[in-house]
Amino acid sequence: MLSMVLSLLVACEPPPPPVPGEVERAGETIKVVNGKNVTQGMVDAQLEQLPANVRDQVMARGQMDQVKDQVVIGELLYQEAIKQKLHEDGKVKTQIALAERNALASALLERTVESRSTDTEIQKWYSEHEVQFAKPQAKARHILVKDKAEAEKILAEIKGGGDFAKLAMEKSTDKGSGKEGGDLGWFEKGRMVPEFGDAVFAAEKGALLGPVESKFGFHVIEVQDLRSAIPVDEVKDKIKGQLRNEIVEGYIEELKKTATITEPGAASAPAAEVKPAEVKPAEPAPAGG
Repeated sequence: MLSMVLSLLVACEPPPPPVPGEVERAGETIKVVNGKNVTQGMVDAQLEQLPANVRDQVMARGQMDQVKDQVVIGELLYQEAIKQKLHEDGKVKTQIALAERNALASALLERTVESRSTDTEIQKWYSEHEVQFAKPQAKARHILVKDKAEAEKILAEIKGGGDFAKLAMEKSTDKGSGKEGGDLGWFEKGRMVPEFGDAVFAAEKGALLGPVESKFGFHVIEVQDLRSAIPVDEVKDKIKGQLRNEIVEGYIEELKKTATITEPGAASAPAAEVKPAEVKPAEPAPAGG
């Protein structure tokens, strides 16, 4: 009988609180620390915490081994902290709770921003701010040489069917664009030296210009395209950044409007008792004359 009662009491006891910081250990095991697997899934999760540009740099520079080492060291420190029961310390508990609250708040805002950053909203923002993107631009490629006679010779060769990109790679003294076949991409007029910019923006799409002299030498130029504004697709990421701030601010205002936020004690203060006005009896009229 006693054993049955003890069994029932044990069954009724609440389970111990979960140990904070435990993560899913999914994917291939890369190391084992004190019997605990450190997995590729944990490494991937660590990478996801990095800003996109930093993550790209890590991948491009082949620094994945460093990230794995960081995860292993983090596991080692985490195990030791739990072993020393730091998660039961009052201050640490507060830090963990604040970190959880911040993570939840950030997740809520990111989900809201993602759901509201639609193509329609991006196009709407672009249209409302189109003056920012109404900048005449040109797309061109060039071959730069020191001698005018050489520039004239290159121009004649291109007009005769020569390969512009090949000639740029072989002869252009602008090595940056030369290795790209002379390609300069899209640019605004003020970005180039005046002689170059004036010539390009005065020309028509498809024009072959030269020699155009500037302080750098003599240019042979092909005007590949012209446009009066930057298209929305090329500034989508920039607009998303602007929209993010607006969406977050708007969403917080929405939550405020549907919430009850009062000064301390205001909600529980009893309403003041309203007493009926005291009515005095009418005084007798004075006797006449």
